[in-house]
Amino acid sequence: MMDYKGHKCAACHKLLTEHDDIVICPECGAPYHRECYAKEGRCVFSEKHKSGFEYVPPEAKPDVNSGADCPICPACHAQNPPDTLFCEHCGQPLPPSFGPQMNAGPAGPQYNPQFNQTPSGADFQYAQANVMNQLHLAKEYDGISTTDWMEYIGNSAPYYLYQFQTMNETGKKTSFCWSAVLLPEFYFFYRKMWGWGALAALVMILISIPSMLSMLAMLGVPLALPLSASALSAMNTAAMVLNWGLRICAGLFAFHLYRKSAAKQILAIRARHDGDEAGYRTELHRRSGPSRVSVVVICAALIIFSLILSYVLGPQLAAVYF
Repeated sequence: MMDYKGHKCAACHKLLTEHDDIVICPECGAPYHRECYAKEGRCVFSEKHKSGFEYVPPEAKPDVNSGADCPICPACHAQNPPDTLFCEHCGQPLPPSFGPQMNAGPAGPQYNPQFNQTPSGADFQYAQANVMNQLHLAKEYDGISTTDWMEYIGNSAPYYLYQFQTMNETGKKTSFCWSAVLLPEFYFFYRKMWGWGALAALVMILISIPSMLSMLAMLGVPLALPLSASALSAMNTAAMVLNWGLRICAGLFAFHLYRKSAAKQILAIRARHDGDEAGYRTELHRRSGPSRVSVVVICAALIIFSLILSYVLGPQLAAVYF
């Protein structure tokens, strides 16, 4: 019988120990805590059983019970393998490990054989030679190497690739991104998703109109659209519900949409430099990382548009301020 000590429960993703009550899916062999399997009511891979799917556990992590070497996630309290950068359950950044993470090489102790480079400055977080193994990453996603993804995404690459890997393992397109929930239009523009950013900005402006009309009515400003107080209240309530519904949808699909958008842009760069590796690398680096400038531009544009909309909806609004 296979020893599952050190592997992850397929449901909660916490490491299995010799003291756990472990059950195995009879169809594919995936391991679970008994209570996790009972809570799920089925194997999480049940949809794949018809295709002959068989669970292949990753290599067991050493020293899974040594507390100092196995960081505990501060958010979900899941135990993680040694030297893991992000929680394998919820993706929360973990406290840094003080153990050795560098492999010696021709450039000294900071040489990174995984990417054949010597990191410095902002790239230092990618210096771990086994970062791909730490996060259980595949060699490529959507036909693009993990190295190219890390170059294009920028400083948040480990967390985004962790989300991509989770999507591949579960077959789901949903995860959760708080940035996209709180500020969807800014998140999309920050991540260079221009079409989605413009759509989110337009939708958020339209949704804010009932709230703006209510504010103008409270200030006693004559409205260009004659509406009763009850109509304004109903519109405002509907807009609030729609607002949060769209925000939650943006948060659930943000990583999936970013993956599709970024893959399209990376492949377009590759196509423009077919056979020219140096040119491809140069443009990939130039277009990498998020866009802070676009956030400033969209912020200014929204403010200007809101002022114009306020004037159109309430022609006497200027009298309140001047």
